Amino acid sequence: MSLDRRRFLSATGTGLIGLLAGCQSGGTTDGQDSVATTDAGTTAPQTTLPPTETGTETTTDSQTEEATTTSDPEELKRRAREFVALLDDGSFEAAHERFNSTAASQISQSQLERVWSGLEQESGAFQSLSAMETTRRDGSHVVTGTVEFERARPEFVLSFGSDGITGFRIRPRTSDWSAPSYADESAFTEREVSLVATDGCSLGGTLTVPEGAADVPGVVLVHGQGPSDRDGTVGPNRPYKDLAWGLASRGVAVLRYDKRTQACDVDLAEITIDDAVTEDALTAVDALRGTDAVADDDVIVAGHSIGATLAPRIAARDGDLAGVVMLAPLARSASEAILDQNQYLAERDGTVTDAEEELLAQVRGIVEQIRSLDFPDEETVYLGGDEYWRTLREYDHLETAQELDLARLILQGGRDYQVTVEDDFAQWRDAIGDDESVEFQRYPKLNHLFMPGSGKPGREEYFDQNHVAEAVVADLASFADEAAGN
Repeated sequence: MSLDRRRFLSATGTGLIGLLAGCQSGGTTDGQDSVATTDAGTTAPQTTLPPTETGTETTTDSQTEEATTTSDPEELKRRAREFVALLDDGSFEAAHERFNSTAASQISQSQLERVWSGLEQESGAFQSLSAMETTRRDGSHVVTGTVEFERARPEFVLSFGSDGITGFRIRPRTSDWSAPSYADESAFTEREVSLVATDGCSLGGTLTVPEGAADVPGVVLVHGQGPSDRDGTVGPNRPYKDLAWGLASRGVAVLRYDKRTQACDVDLAEITIDDAVTEDALTAVDALRGTDAVADDDVIVAGHSIGATLAPRIAARDGDLAGVVMLAPLARSASEAILDQNQYLAERDGTVTDAEEELLAQVRGIVEQIRSLDFPDEETVYLGGDEYWRTLREYDHLETAQELDLARLILQGGRDYQVTVEDDFAQWRDAIGDDESVEFQRYPKLNHLFMPGSGKPGREEYFDQNHVAEAVVADLASFADEAAGN
């Protein structure tokens, strides 16, 4: 089925990808500026480029225009608007041709598309480029501004040299986030770590350790579907950072890391669920075990959304975890969830317009494609190709969870319309509810991000500044202590 890519991405909204997903998130680590990110929960792989005056001869009409040196602020702003217009139009090849040779070698056309598509996925339709300013920096002319989408307003930075665009960055406005009240910043320290994902790519991570810790329990946080940074950034919210700071304030060490599909240039048409999630989670578990402050046999995996669904797989592969926490684990098939979520959003206001019905018809076509695994070469749907959807379908999450011989904690928000009490939480209860080593906890007023909300649940509340509820942090910390035998 042929679809208009941009309309489909905008229509599906958070769909399975968001934080059902963790769609993830964007965001740089505090004090760092090396990863291009989106304000909507999606982070681009290493797209911050150093300004440079070197390059090769230009060969295209678009490059020829960009190669003209100018310091005129209005001309620079015009070029910035043209570049964004190409992205908005889906003309990623033409946009990529405007990079100079150094920039083009550091960010591929596919990475450029992933950044913009992720923004559309989580933030809605592009509206405008506003508040632009120009400066001179390190031999380049730099245009900064605000990229306005329906639900997010990330910062835009574009650098021009004599031979084209030398740097491109989209990043969240980190000042929007503040520490939750339950985090005691004097009670822990943080340091950067690096995890090897592939031969050519490492994942940035943050290890949060209680002050003076010795043999404390440790938790590895595992993202939901789609590109996600280590904080799980969605708009002004950073749910994984909330969890890390809250748990460390209660004596639990936490390792969180940037997801491979965010940090690396991966072939989404070939990636499997193990490439996207399992293998890197196992690497993180090994890294946390190697931390002096953490007891080797007291490491827990805490997965969110699709990461929670895969947590039993991670535990089975590792074979030595102290416990598993599953925050909003999907029990239905992914294709069911995609259709149900989009149906809910279309019907949420009580009416389904002709445009919404047309888009739902497109979603049904995509769902059928996922079910049949009918994928032309190199085609991806919901940020995965046939290998991703095939390996996810072959994984029996309920049976794998049943076979685990360790403590398990399943947490569910009552306001969650993506992973629901009726369709998912109930299935998990039926499957493993009789096992005495499994605990269930439901929070009636919390959404998919485990943050409180009001009114009819919807994706817009993810973009209201908020924090993971303290009750969730307390329950997770208590489980970690109990699983560790403390």
